[in-house]
Amino acid sequence: MKSVLLVDDDRVVLNLLAEGLRDRGYRVGAAQSADEALKLIGEGPYDLAVLDVRMPGRSGLELAQTLKRGGDPPFVFLSAYSDETVVRQASEAGALGYLVKPVDTQQLVPFIEAALARGKDIDALRGGNERLERALQVEQKTRTAVGIIMVRKGLDRQAAFELLRNRAREQRRKINEVAEDLIAAVETTNGVLDGVADSKR
Repeated sequence: MKSVLLVDDDRVVLNLLAEGLRDRGYRVGAAQSADEALKLIGEGPYDLAVLDVRMPGRSGLELAQTLKRGGDPPFVFLSAYSDETVVRQASEAGALGYLVKPVDTQQLVPFIEAALARGKDIDALRGGNERLERALQVEQKTRTAVGIIMVRKGLDRQAAFELLRNRAREQRRKINEVAEDLIAAVETTNGVLDGVADSKR
């Protein structure tokens, strides 16, 4: 069951939308303020937060900044205001969408589903980028270790790589782990030698 947190200071609007979404099969949390919304988020995860822009106390935009720093849940905005400044602020806050009130359940459901789909796409892209970054880091460490072996052992690149790979197999470890150990050992040795050199000055 998909879970949605509705945040709006208008009790009538809040109750109507919450009831409509529950009828459509959503698990719904309803809050009339930013503080109440944060309390509900702390009690259980939500797939999406639907925020009113202007509320007494902390605004929806301020709440969005808090959610963004916490990393969860993603959010969209509902607002009676459609001026460019508010829309730009919502976009800069990281909103997945913006819908102008008045809104009924029939309009809200496809809006929510589109936002959830976009959120999944963003998560997938972010995860792909993180995996690529990790792969590049591993490759860089392996290249560095191979370079160290080439210099220390007088081997060509292929032979140095084979030596590193064989060492990893012997130790039943990943090649990047062995590469990290080699790099760390060289850095430690260099640090000791630098200390000795400094002491002789």
